[in-house]
Amino acid sequence: MTMGAHLQVPVASARERRLTRLWNAYHVPIILLAPSLLFYAVFVLLPLGKAFQFSLTDWDGLAADLNYVGVENYTYIWTDSRFLDSLWRNVIWWVMHVVLAVGGGLVLAILISEVGRGRFFFRTVAFFPHVLSLAVVGVIWGQLYHPSIGLINTTLRRTGLDELVRVWLGDPGLALYSVGVASGWQAYGFYMVIFLAGIQSIDPQLYEAARVDGASAWRRVWDITIPSLHNTMTVVLTLAFISAMKGFGTVWAMTQGGPGYASELVAVYVWRSAFQTGVIGRASAAGLSMAVIVIAFSFIFNRWRDRVGSHT
Repeated sequence: MTMGAHLQVPVASARERRLTRLWNAYHVPIILLAPSLLFYAVFVLLPLGKAFQFSLTDWDGLAADLNYVGVENYTYIWTDSRFLDSLWRNVIWWVMHVVLAVGGGLVLAILISEVGRGRFFFRTVAFFPHVLSLAVVGVIWGQLYHPSIGLINTTLRRTGLDELVRVWLGDPGLALYSVGVASGWQAYGFYMVIFLAGIQSIDPQLYEAARVDGASAWRRVWDITIPSLHNTMTVVLTLAFISAMKGFGTVWAMTQGGPGYASELVAVYVWRSAFQTGVIGRASAAGLSMAVIVIAFSFIFNRWRDRVGSHT
């Protein structure tokens, strides 16, 4: 090397410098989020990917090789009257869930928030049904609906209302609604707690000002409580929709989708297709279709809520 020679120092490329700056700025969040992202990838994204792969096959759960059939399974389920009927039952189920569970939770949250003493006791008692497993709820309500010794029919007979006695879980026209009542009873405590948290975050001075102006309890609820729960209501309705679209446990514990297919929801349709008839591909297509519907509804609902909120 001659005296005039210069040392060649490697110069980092613009891309390398940009990556270095990003790492220096975000390496702590990346390290903290890495375990959660890995968990999400392994237990959510990977199963979804496998489900999508199975939905493109006619796999029966036993064959060693996968025979790809393209979108045949999706074409089948969206022309299958049984699947479409189960989808419609999910809509009915969701409406009942909103009215009974969400509506019941909201009413109880408002009533409990007005209680001076004993609020903790009433909140605990009201939340108790949600602690019970769906299997236990199914057994309890199955006995209540029992046509011979059930409390409902027994009470109707003793009060002289024999014409109202029904085989609640054996009547195709009543089974879905009967199970829906049990499901709403089990779920309302969860939404009640969320509504109570929302009510407690409302400025008490608003209620004091309303009382000074002579507003009744009903006017305070309608003009202050309900509008102030706008964001809470959005969260609750989204959770209620997701919960209602699943709706497997209570139905399976009480009727297993029967009589016939009278109370069969999409989740029950998927289970029967996968584990009773062995058409894993078709069950995967139905399950993924339901997932897309839930995601699309949640996205549209939240966009609508943001637009409404921006104009109020």
